[in-house]
Amino acid sequence: MKRKLLLLGLLSAALLIYFIPFTSETATNEKQVRTLSDMKKEKTSKKTMSEKMEAIEDRIQFEYDMQKNPYTGLIPLDEKESELNLALQLKQELNFQARSFSSAYVSRGPTNLGGRTRSVAIDISDTSGNTMLAGGVSSGLFRSVDGGASWVKVSSNDEIHNVTAIAQDPRPGFQNIWYYGTGENSGNSASTFGAFYYGQGIWRSIDSGLTWEQIPQTNTPYETFEGEFDIIHSLAVSPINGDLFVAAYRTLLRYDGSNFTVELQNTNGNGYTDVKVTSTGRVFAAFPGNGLLNGVYTSDTGNGSYVNIAQNSSPAGWFSNGRIVLGIAPSNTNIVYALMSNGSGGIEADLWRYDLGSDTWTDFSSKLPDEPGGDLAGNDPFAIQGGYDLEVSVKPDDQNFVVIGGTNIYRINNIITDTTFDRIGGYVSNSSYGLYNLGGGDTHHPDIHDLVFSPFNSNLMYSGTDGGVHSADVTVPTVGWTNLNNNYQTYQYYHVAMDPQSGSDLVIGGAQDNGTTAGGAAGITGVSGSTDMISVFGGDGVAVSVGRTGTGVNFNDVQLYLGTQNGPLFSLVNGGFSDIRPSATTGNGNKSIFITYFYLDVETNTLYYVNGNDLYRNLDAPTADQFLTWEDIGSLSTNENIRSMASTRGTYSSASYTLIGGQNGGVFRLDDPRNTTLASAVNITPSGATVFSGSLVSGVAIHPTNPDIAMVVYSNYGIDNIFITSNATSASPTWDLVERNLATYSIRSAAIAEVNGQVGYFVGTARGLYASQDPTTTDWQLESPNEIGLAVVSSLVYRPSDNILLVGTHGNGMYQSDLTTLGVDESAITDKNVALYPNPSHGPVTIDYSGTQSLKSITVLDMSGKIISRQVVDGIDSSIQLDLNELSSGVYFVNITVDTGDSIIKRLIKQ
Repeated sequence: MKRKLLLLGLLSAALLIYFIPFTSETATNEKQVRTLSDMKKEKTSKKTMSEKMEAIEDRIQFEYDMQKNPYTGLIPLDEKESELNLALQLKQELNFQARSFSSAYVSRGPTNLGGRTRSVAIDISDTSGNTMLAGGVSSGLFRSVDGGASWVKVSSNDEIHNVTAIAQDPRPGFQNIWYYGTGENSGNSASTFGAFYYGQGIWRSIDSGLTWEQIPQTNTPYETFEGEFDIIHSLAVSPINGDLFVAAYRTLLRYDGSNFTVELQNTNGNGYTDVKVTSTGRVFAAFPGNGLLNGVYTSDTGNGSYVNIAQNSSPAGWFSNGRIVLGIAPSNTNIVYALMSNGSGGIEADLWRYDLGSDTWTDFSSKLPDEPGGDLAGNDPFAIQGGYDLEVSVKPDDQNFVVIGGTNIYRINNIITDTTFDRIGGYVSNSSYGLYNLGGGDTHHPDIHDLVFSPFNSNLMYSGTDGGVHSADVTVPTVGWTNLNNNYQTYQYYHVAMDPQSGSDLVIGGAQDNGTTAGGAAGITGVSGSTDMISVFGGDGVAVSVGRTGTGVNFNDVQLYLGTQNGPLFSLVNGGFSDIRPSATTGNGNKSIFITYFYLDVETNTLYYVNGNDLYRNLDAPTADQFLTWEDIGSLSTNENIRSMASTRGTYSSASYTLIGGQNGGVFRLDDPRNTTLASAVNITPSGATVFSGSLVSGVAIHPTNPDIAMVVYSNYGIDNIFITSNATSASPTWDLVERNLATYSIRSAAIAEVNGQVGYFVGTARGLYASQDPTTTDWQLESPNEIGLAVVSSLVYRPSDNILLVGTHGNGMYQSDLTTLGVDESAITDKNVALYPNPSHGPVTIDYSGTQSLKSITVLDMSGKIISRQVVDGIDSSIQLDLNELSSGVYFVNITVDTGDSIIKRLIKQ
């Protein structure tokens, strides 16, 4: 078991600019493979700065293309605002509506792996050091009171999930006051416009981070850049008077508790700023080197009187072309370090130290790491990806002990006497993109955004990275990291999949910058918790699938299919990785989009690989290799790129078909897909759909038993986005536009289920999961408002054999629901009025009944149908109390019968 876990974890890596795959040297097949030693030998060429930034830019472009109006090429910001406002309204209305479905959604994690974290803070009021806060860029603010052994999300699912900075008021008597800032201008794949992920200002807590309210002056529309509060880089609070200093986009602001004052403001540059405040109240601020107001400034109080103490060419040798970050030495507040982007093709940063007492700068750039034995792009020498990851921190009791972060973490014990920094986190070495796992610790993730020493243990450091939160004693000879991602659910999935075998809990997902993860099926993954996962592969995760090679739940009974950005495709079976991407699609033949797309028809083990507008087919996926088993079956008649696929279920026949969605709005049906080519695909695009370049069919779904019922959805704003048909197999299917109350939404995914004769339509949107039993007549209702919330629902997978719906979100991990109770009608008596509240409830529940017939009984049942309690009622009672104190948390049903024998069924959630 342990060996399997190790094997699956070997290839975990962070952002990969270029990846050379390897497979187990013990693999017995003859497929095209490379060993780890081959990878080390071949991956030696340097890349330019633009090449290193390419993956980040491609992520941004991928997400932008999903949203833009195809006619204008722009994201209609009014529609995004309307989408958010409607989602909030629908969430509020849930308390007053009969629910269409009776399904509970449970987390599938990962709760042991973290996503991108730009800020970590330790609560100085808890002398045990166990209370801390951390912010996920796409998932919100989390709080721990047990040193990271568990986390609770304390920001609402209604709020913008892009925490980038956290600060505590350090004054005695005021340490209950906290702030967090939002908005990121580099690196977020959930970007809403251009290269920025706009926030919604600054939030304040007065109860030690338990509840939060927005500072009103910072409330600006997140869809467009309205001012400095849309992008917050760092926050700091004065220990003298409690003033909050805000390093915002090109601006340094001061908040005195009532008003904001602009202290410094740049007119150009890349927007990065930084601010630090010493224990004496002195403020240091930094502006990027490519702006007019470049360099480092200081003020003894922060209230005006700022003096420029460094800028390009002053002192001599000082030069920055971009971001500058600062680190104050707590043991000597006269000492400040500045780590800055220099635009070099070698070591990408410079490091200087300022001594306020002597007003002098010392250049320590020559000590930045360039490890011997060869360079590795984005890894060694010291790499910062254009400032996307850049951090400097000083040991609290030693002004000469410095830790820096770029793609990796490095330390120097004594910057005066030591020669260079040594690696202590990120990638494992300068010859590998494997994750750092030395010192007997857990794996550590590259792309470093925050490095924080404990205020109670000067040897202990916390890191915030693209892999979440970790801690380590950074003074020991070989540093080992502890994973603190325990219920810190922050993963950004593009695609998810599950084992097609009924009853299996094996799930897999491809995540932004965190590769591919798998969970469940302990005999396969080596993890037993339902929300724990392992890292299976690195890079940017893409499409994923699970195929069956046996009927058991062991390692050799399944085959995992996964990939990385821009085209690679691999399989993992019997403990070995194989490169199975069609050879014709590599090199100059590569036309793949950034998020590599492929599709496995699990009924027939037919594997399809999308190479732009070309489709390759493999009729026996378990035997796939690069060369012999793939057939190029051509392109669609419109020659558009392929973006989504789904196949009919059940026994294969010539009547089976595969539904294909394109990048220019086209929808096609490929009949008898194992025996035909795309030349015979029938164009069944809905007549009302937008057929234009960039109109993305983001999801297609087919009814599990009735192939005539199908649904297609579009992700772009500004166009019609949800269509269903009940005659999909006809020569010219007719489609109904069923977007209804979701007309302004970006629709990302689709699924159709049937349980107990009741059909359920599900769509994942940019603002949550929605469902309807009949969207031709009934509006869509928000599902799982308190678990999934308003997260981007990027992927939906339904397994009809046991009615499991798997939900992949971009920022909130995975969830699943057992739809067994889908057919329960919660409003069987339409002429009776029943209200049940509060729901969810912690205690007693009130039933208000305003019907004209006598009530006979009230029965409470659990999810399996077991009767929990039954209460006989005789008469027309307008208000009835249910005592739920003895019930455990979960989902229940309340069955209310009347004297005619009819019943009303309501879903009840006990918290």
